[in-house]
Amino acid sequence: MNSDIEEIKSRLNIVDVLRDYIRVDKAGANFRALCPFHNEKTPSFMISEEKQIWHCFGCGKGGDIFSFVMEIEGLEFREALKILAEKAGVEIKKISRRQIEEKNKSAEILELATKFYETQLWKGAGKIKIINYLKERGLKEESIKSFRLGYAPAGWRNILEFMIKRGYKIDEIKKTGLLVEKQDSRIQNSKFKNQNSRYYDRFRDRIIFPIGDITGKIIGFSARVAPGGDESQAKYVNTPETESYHKSRVLYGIDKAKTKIRQNDFVFLVEGNMDVIACHQAGMENTVAVSGTALTEEQLNIIKRYTGKIKIGFDMDQAGELATQKSLGLCFEKELNTYVVELPEGKDAAELAKKDPQKLEMSVKNAQEAMEYLLQKSILKNDKNKATGQKAIAEEMLGYINYFSNPVES
Repeated sequence: MNSDIEEIKSRLNIVDVLRDYIRVDKAGANFRALCPFHNEKTPSFMISEEKQIWHCFGCGKGGDIFSFVMEIEGLEFREALKILAEKAGVEIKKISRRQIEEKNKSAEILELATKFYETQLWKGAGKIKIINYLKERGLKEESIKSFRLGYAPAGWRNILEFMIKRGYKIDEIKKTGLLVEKQDSRIQNSKFKNQNSRYYDRFRDRIIFPIGDITGKIIGFSARVAPGGDESQAKYVNTPETESYHKSRVLYGIDKAKTKIRQNDFVFLVEGNMDVIACHQAGMENTVAVSGTALTEEQLNIIKRYTGKIKIGFDMDQAGELATQKSLGLCFEKELNTYVVELPEGKDAAELAKKDPQKLEMSVKNAQEAMEYLLQKSILKNDKNKATGQKAIAEEMLGYINYFSNPVES
C-alpha cells in the first residue's frame, strides 16, 4: 500500500490536482488561492510545489494531495486513494484488474444511460409532455439540465437495445441494475432475437433522476411514474442494490450540496428528489434527500464529514412526522445538533419553494430544536394535566434522552 501511495505522489503534481477544485495563482516560488474550507476575501491558502504540500494560514488546515481530496470531497482515505490512483494511472494492487475493468464498464454504461435518458427528454418522446410537467412543478430548464433529469420511454427494451448496439453485453448491462430478469420468455422482439428475451428495461415511461456519488459519478437512478402513466405501479422505482449503488449510503444531491453544506455549516435534509431540486433552485444549495429509504447511520456518517448540524424538513403529513421522529433518535446517537423544520400549511419543500421561497427560507432559518419539537408533540398527544399523561410524556422524552451518548450534556 505504501508503495502505491508513493507511486501516486510521484506521478501527480499537487498544483495540478488542486487546480481541478480551486483557482490557483502563482505567488513567487509557491502558489496561492482562496481557501475552499472557510470564507475569506484575501488568499491565505498556500501551495508548495517543491514540497508537494498545502497549508491555509487562515483556518490552519494543511497536508498533501490525499488530505486535500479527503477534506474537500468528504472522503475516507481509501476512497481518496482510489480517486488519485485513477488520476495517476496507478493500479492499487489489492484490487484485481478484472474488478477495475468491471467497475469502469459499469460506470460507462450508467453514464451512457444518463445521456440516453436526457436525449429522450429533450429531443425524444418526453420533450413536450414531461418537460411541461416538470415546468408545471416549478422547475426551470437550467435546473432540469443541472440535475440531468431524463425520460425512459414506454417499451420493454429501449435501453437494452441501445446498449447492445453499442457493444455492451447483457451481463454487463445487468450489473448496473438497468434490467429486470424474468424467468419466462413472453417478451418478444423482432430485433436481437439472438438475445435472451428474459431481460427487459427496469425503467419504462418514467421520469429519470440520475443519482450521483459524492464526486458526481452516476451510480444509479430513481424513476418516477410519468404523468398519465400506469398509476397501479409504484410511484418511484429505484436502482436495486448493485456493486455501485447501496441505497443506505445514498444522499440525493450530495455531489452538488457538499460545498454549501460545509460553508453554511448545516444540511437541510428533505424527503424527495423534487424537493432537493426545488430547494437548490430557490438558493438553498445545502439540501439533500434520503430518496426512497429511511434515514440510515451510513447517510449520517456522510453528513458528518461536512457538518455537525442537521435540519430535517420531511413532509408534514402523518408518514412524514413518523419518519421525522424515527430519524431524530439516530441523529442523537450520532451526536448531531438536530433541528426540525415545520413547513407551513402542510406543504412539502418543493411546493413551498415554488410558491413562496422566502417562506421556505424562513422556515429553515427558524427550525425548532429537536427535543423541544418532540416535547411539544408529546404534550399535544398526552394530557399534561393528568398523572397518566405526565407519565407518558416523561417516558417518551426519557426514551429520546437515552439515545444521547452523554445525557448530562444533552
